[in-house]
Parts: sequence; structure tokens; C-alpha cells
Amino acid sequence: MQLEQIALREDLGIQLLQDAEQSETSVDQLLNLAVEEFLLNKQRAKIDAEVAAFVRLHPELWKTKPGEWVAIHNGKLVDADPDRVALYRRVRDLYGKVSVLIREVTTDPEQEIWLRTPSTGKVAQ
Repeated sequence: MQLEQIALREDLGIQLLQDAEQSETSVDQLLNLAVEEFLLNKQRAKIDAEVAAFVRLHPELWKTKPGEWVAIHNGKLVDADPDRVALYRRVRDLYGKVSVLIREVTTDPEQEIWLRTPSTGKVAQ
């Protein structure tokens, strides 16, 4: 994908060139790795915020939607369904690849989170 030219501060450009030379890789590869890491960290931060919202909302969710799957986006309940796959499809259709927490409402609001990275499909914790 070709984007418009991106302006990089001179000091960062010099450091990037030096690091690329030292690691025997290209500037393009280093930039792609840096942007990928930035986006993954941003995604993790959003999911962390959605988990906090789920924990905050859990008492009400347990009363109204026990055993259902819920979608939390921007700190709010945006959808729910007993069928996880149906919920996932609706959320994906509505929000695209934006990170939305989909979680089952169980007695325990604290659950392990698995993220799939968009570029590799590998699981990151």
C-alpha cells in the first residue's frame, strides 16, 4: 500500500537510518515494525478500557443478561446475544476491525483476554 509521503523529524530519521544499518535491515522494515507495535499497544489499551467497563457494568449485566455474550465498545454495552458467533458477526458488520470486547456474562467478571493480532493472526496476551 502506498501512502502519501510521511514527514519524519530529522533526529528520528537519523536514528532510524543508524538503527537500520546496525541491525542490517531496511528503514521500511523498522518503520513497519514500529507502527505495528504502536497499533497493537493501542488495541491493548482499548481492550483494557473495555474490560474495566465490563467489570463496572457486570452487576447490572449479571441481573439482565446472565449467560449471554455481550459486546462492550467505548465503555458501553452495544449488543448482546446468547449466540457468540451471531454477536461477533453483527459487531464485525457494524464496527469493522475496531477492537470491541465480546465476553460472556458469568458469575466472575474477571476473565483471561486473548488478542489476535491483525497482521499475523498470532495470539498475544
